[in-house]
Parts: sequence; structure tokens; C-alpha cells
Amino acid sequence: MKKILIVESPNKAREISRMKLGVVPKATFGHIVDLPPDTMGMEIRPDKVFFVLEPLKNKKKTIAELKKACKGNIVYLASDPDREGEAIAWHVYREIKKVAKEVHRVDIHAITKAEIEKSLKNSRNINESRVEAQVARRLTDRWIGYVLSPMASRELKKRVSIGRTQTAGLRLVYDREMAIKKFVPEPLWKIKLDNGKDEFLSGIFKKEEEAKKLFDLLKSGVFVTGIEKKNEKKNPPAPLTASSMQQRCASFKWNAKKTMSVAQSLFEKGLISYHRTDSVRLSDETLNKLQNYLKKKHPELLSDKPVKHKNKNRTQDAHEAIHPIHLDEKHEPERLALPSDEKALYGVVWNSALASQAKPSVYEVVTVKAGNDSAPEALKAVGRKRIFDGWERFVKAQKDKEISEYRKGQKIDGKLSIEKSFTVPPPRYDDGSFIKALESNGIGRPSTYASIQETLFKRNYVKKEKGKYTLTDLGEQVVRWAIERYPEIADVKFTAKLEEMLDAVELGEEEWENVVRQVDGIIKKRKADEIRLKR
Repeated sequence: MKKILIVESPNKAREISRMKLGVVPKATFGHIVDLPPDTMGMEIRPDKVFFVLEPLKNKKKTIAELKKACKGNIVYLASDPDREGEAIAWHVYREIKKVAKEVHRVDIHAITKAEIEKSLKNSRNINESRVEAQVARRLTDRWIGYVLSPMASRELKKRVSIGRTQTAGLRLVYDREMAIKKFVPEPLWKIKLDNGKDEFLSGIFKKEEEAKKLFDLLKSGVFVTGIEKKNEKKNPPAPLTASSMQQRCASFKWNAKKTMSVAQSLFEKGLISYHRTDSVRLSDETLNKLQNYLKKKHPELLSDKPVKHKNKNRTQDAHEAIHPIHLDEKHEPERLALPSDEKALYGVVWNSALASQAKPSVYEVVTVKAGNDSAPEALKAVGRKRIFDGWERFVKAQKDKEISEYRKGQKIDGKLSIEKSFTVPPPRYDDGSFIKALESNGIGRPSTYASIQETLFKRNYVKKEKGKYTLTDLGEQVVRWAIERYPEIADVKFTAKLEEMLDAVELGEEEWENVVRQVDGIIKKRKADEIRLKR
């Protein structure tokens, strides 16, 4: 009798096979079943929601091989520890339950011998609530896509698609584009005194006459009226989540798909923890590893006690924040022979994890106030100098902006001027800011950001110009159709509400069918309204 360990990725299976764990790794190559490709595959009745799953056309051979391998053996289902992975485990279980001797579900958060041995000793049942959350997500997406996409295509006379997250993401780009088009620049004024070393600035004026009034008061001379020095601490940032990692890697000009692909490779090589995580939590074991490494290599930066960052909302906290698996000199980024992309991302993960446990950085902030008896504190110049690196030793820190030495009462000679500027429109999204907007608006989850991005560009709803997202004519037609015909589907807040409902399903606080009925009710209501209008 053998022990069969079923994972999703063949690369992961190969890596595990080298560890001599006494298990036979097999791969599903992702999903093995899904809703039918050519029919709705679901029905919403008053008392029940029905759906049909069938083997994917290219997975029939895989399913047969899995059944053969599992026959009479003990099976461990080790698909990814998230909703999608839980659903895959459930799908495999349905196919092998009659032939396998035993079936267990295990969570593997890192591809290392110790982690896998630990997971095999701590098997569990399939999490039905998590599976149901994934079922609700899949059926909701199918219902919206199969009902609304053909309707939009007919009415717009071109093939287009409507989707739960893609249309909400497109709405973000549309709203930003409309805000830019409607934007009317407004003039602003401020006073500047430049002595060749520092710039002393006033506040902002919306009326030119107010700026001129202050300018006239200062023409008689400007003197230092006050000097304030204080130290400011900057606390360390949380370790990486999938979202913050994607945002960070936008500086490499990587989109979310590229970032997650590189992270997947690092995960399969056993170098980083599971990367599709929403959580900033680190286990006590990981915290101890980080603390020990800092104590040995950077004792002056070590925080007095482990820094425990808190999640902002009810996030999927089943796994930790992204971190290196091995925290020793041998696994320092510069010592590993990795492809350039993997090396770059591994360095980000490494440094972010260390930064999260380091002491705060400290800046000396000097504020020099200037004016005269008529306007004592009309102007000010601010200097910032980092006096203790803290966590910023591990990340790209902001540059110091030092200021010259001044004494109270000192006259400041220089060019005094009125500076005119204009308000600027909100910037167009780039890859990083778009992901940040998806996250802050509750659209999708970090594991889906890549597909949202990819769909918008693939469908030619959005294009890039100099790295910035620009709405196409087609994209505008699609989002306007959704806003006019089914405003809830194009409503960012409604999409966020559905995500919250899916979270509640996973926590066992909501029935999965209610999520599907929420969308079905909107579609039926709109159709009924249209029929009444036609009458």
C-alpha cells in the first residue's frame, strides 16, 4: 500500500519527489472539472440551485491516471490552501473516493521536507464552507457572464463580455477617465523665498489678492521667527501579502500575472511561503527565525519584541504573510543562483520580512518658521534627516532633505516671489495603483487581480500608454451599457458586497445559494422592469 500525495503543479510534484518522503506525488495540472463549456450548467429554482460539473476535455486522461494511482492506497489531497485549492481537492475526492483506501486533506504552506512531513501528520477533512464559497463564486460568475454577455453583445452589435469583477474593475478605469475629462484646472498661489540653499514657502491661496497681500507684507524683510526640532519615528511596514507584493513589483514593470508566476516558481522551489495570501500574520515559528537572524546579523536593528501586524479586515487568515522559508546566510538573496526575475522577487520578499521585524526608523525633523512683525509665521522650510536606519535599511528609503543651520532673528536674504500653479486631475492608473484600487474597493481578491488585469487588456477595454491605463472606445461602450442596463453589476460597492458575502460563506455565516440568488434577483428584476416599460 502506497501513500499518494496529490498537488496541483507538476513542478511542485517533481520537487517533492526529490525529498524522499515515502510518498508518491501526483499532479492534477490545475482544475480537473468545471461547469460545461457550451451550456449554462446551472439552474436556479425557488427551492434549490442546481449545477453540473463535468471533466475538462483535456483532463480525462489525468483523472484516469489519478484513479489508477489511488486505487487501494492512502491519498493525501494537497492542492493549494485557498478556496480554489479546496474546490480542486473536493473535485479529486469525488473522483477517487470509491477506489482509494483512505483520503485525507492536508495544507502545505511551504515546499520543504519538514513542512510536508508536518502537514502529513496534521491532516483534516475537506472544508465544506470553503468549497461552497468557491462554488458560489464560480456559479455567480457563470450566471452573470452567460446571461449578460450575450445580451450586451447583441445590443452593442459586437462580441463583448460582462463579468462580476472585470466590469467593476473596468468601472474604476471609466470613473477615473471621466474625472480627468471633466476636470477643470483651478489656479493656486503661494509665496516662495529662495535664498539659494532652502525654499521657504507659505500656505496655498485660492485667491491671488490674498497672496499679493502677504507678499507686500513680506517685502520689508523676512526673519527667522522660530525653530522647532523633533524626532519622528516611522514604524516598520507589514510583511508582504499577494496584493502588496504585486504593487511592489509594479516598480519592475511587472503586471500581476508576471509577479504571481515568478512567486509560484519560488514557492515550488521551497524558497518562499505560500504566496496567494491576504494575511499579514506571521507564525511564532517564523517570528523566531526572523528575530534570530536579525540578532545575529543586525543586532542593532532588532526590535525589543516580535512585531505582530494586524489584518485590516476579515481576511482569509489560513496562511501566513509571504516570507522566506530559510533565514540563514546560505539563503541570503545574493548567495543564491537564481534567474534574474526570481532573484529580484526573492530579494523583495527577504527584505520585506526582515523590515517587518526591525526597529522603527528615526528622523530628525527641523522646521524653520519665517516672517516679520506683520506676518510672524508666514513662511516655513522643513528639513528631514534620518538619524537611525531601523527597518529602512532593508528597503529603498526616502532621501534626506537637510536644511541649513539658522538662528532665531536671523534675516533671510533671497528672492521673494509669488508662485502660480494649477490643480491637477487625478492620475491615470498604472499596474500598481490599479491593484491598490481593486484592493481598497474590495473588488476580487489578490489571487484574482491578475485575471482582472489580463481580461481588460485582452478584451481591448483598456490599453496602456506610457505605462498608464487608458479607456478604449470599446471599454467605454461596455461599461456604459452595464451602468445603464444593470447598474448593480457595474457598481463597485455591490461587487465588494458580494465579496463580503463569499467571505461569510467561507466562515459558515452565510448560505452559498444566497450569493447566487442575490445576482439572479437583480437580473430578473431588471428584465421585469424592461417588460413593464415596453407594455
